[in-house]
Amino acid sequence: MRRLIGIVLVLASAAAACRQAPEPKRYEVHGQIVSFDAARGEVVVDHEDIPGFMPAMVMPYKVQDTALLDGKKPGDMVTATLVVEEVSAYLTTLTTTGNQPLRSPGAGPALTDADLLKDGDAVPDHALIDEAGKPLPISSLRGHRVALTFIYTRCPIQDFCPLMDKHFTAVQDAIKKAPELADVQLLSVTLDPTFDTPAVLAAHAKALGADPARWHFTTGSADDVLGFAKRFGVIAEPGDASNALVHNLRTAVIDAEGRLVKAYTGNMWLPAELVADLKATPPPAR
Repeated sequence: MRRLIGIVLVLASAAAACRQAPEPKRYEVHGQIVSFDAARGEVVVDHEDIPGFMPAMVMPYKVQDTALLDGKKPGDMVTATLVVEEVSAYLTTLTTTGNQPLRSPGAGPALTDADLLKDGDAVPDHALIDEAGKPLPISSLRGHRVALTFIYTRCPIQDFCPLMDKHFTAVQDAIKKAPELADVQLLSVTLDPTFDTPAVLAAHAKALGADPARWHFTTGSADDVLGFAKRFGVIAEPGDASNALVHNLRTAVIDAEGRLVKAYTGNMWLPAELVADLKATPPPAR
């Protein structure tokens, strides 16, 4: 039985106007309605694997038309069409195929609105440790604009953590060419602190060509790391394989005062968008 992973899907608003958006991708979704909020146009679905996009988990989705929710109720088994654009995702169809008792959510941690940081909130300190084995609390990065993401080194899904590594490598390269971003720091926080020790993260950083003066990889106790991730809407739990986690993705921009500026959900953002958001974030006062 899968554990419940409840997250709030917060999607970025627009792609950069200077480039043409790629064609949206479409995926077939099979699962069970856990709950829905017609006023918000949102339905929470306990879905099976979505091949090529997302492992099985419980996830809230926006609907293109709230009429899709008419007559729906918790427990309904559904098939749906998920449309994924660059920085948004929504259901365009939602068809009931039956109704079954809701599956037990198990003992996994639930995520509530109160847990989530909102734009403008101060990012709380947690006891993170960098790849050199030194403490790296978020407060130590005050005075720098920060781009933060969550990964783990054994992640087997190429469109998840490896893609975040690839994107941050591109962002690092772009920052080096932009003097106005000289203060920016990159931070990758592991979701697998037991395996991802400082030594493992140091080897991972070296393989990526990470500049240790610019790009940091952090670990810590499970409570500290996963508690920190939860504030950004990220939850990770053991998957079926011994080295696999079921998790979602969030990437964030933090200003020089330590406040959340913006968060990207999922993997549909591009390095150029993150660089643009960093440039739009006020630099530290001199």
